[in-house]
Amino acid sequence: MHPPISFRRPISFQDLIPEDYLVLRDLVRFGVLAEDQINRRYGDSIVTMPQLFSATSYGARAAQCGLRATKPSMQDLRHDIAVVDLADYLLEHEPEAEWRTEREASRVIRGTVRRTRRRGFENGPGHQPDGLLLKSGNVLAVELEHSVKSEQRYADICRWFASTPRVDGVRWYVDDPKIADRVARVNRQHGFDRDVDVTIEPFPPGVALRPWRRP
Repeated sequence: MHPPISFRRPISFQDLIPEDYLVLRDLVRFGVLAEDQINRRYGDSIVTMPQLFSATSYGARAAQCGLRATKPSMQDLRHDIAVVDLADYLLEHEPEAEWRTEREASRVIRGTVRRTRRRGFENGPGHQPDGLLLKSGNVLAVELEHSVKSEQRYADICRWFASTPRVDGVRWYVDDPKIADRVARVNRQHGFDRDVDVTIEPFPPGVALRPWRRP
């Protein structure tokens, strides 16, 4: 990541052009952006050096989106960058939709965790989806899945989706047929897909976990 740039005075919201503001907000919302993802937001598709950026605490305040700056997790970095690509792809192909990042998801689904769709169906431990797609009045949880989890872990996640009334559907984007089979089997065996709409799709074009070496 680049070292911080020094200014004679602190920048403010008034110093930002609309594109600056969009980039800054998304840096805070997603937590991290790759350089080509920043170029995309400026309308420039040229990919230069593979650098990553995150917002400072001051930048988070200037973004005025109600979120604090966060330090990117090196362990999850490739996944988090892929989620940004997925969000950009979905919004390009579904322009009527809105995206809420993982950091914003709780604002949408807050207050529903203890309620259940059906009697005797207990809501398990909380789960944060990779993002929410808000479309036509519906809330669709989005999961980008690359690493295979145990069936019990998928059962816990799918149970949470099925028992959270604010979630109208779940889209799983996977790059491994084993993951697709396991997610489908868990939903079918437990009947979760009778409580919430579940779709399982491959990664869209241009979405992949990028090669990355820790500096």
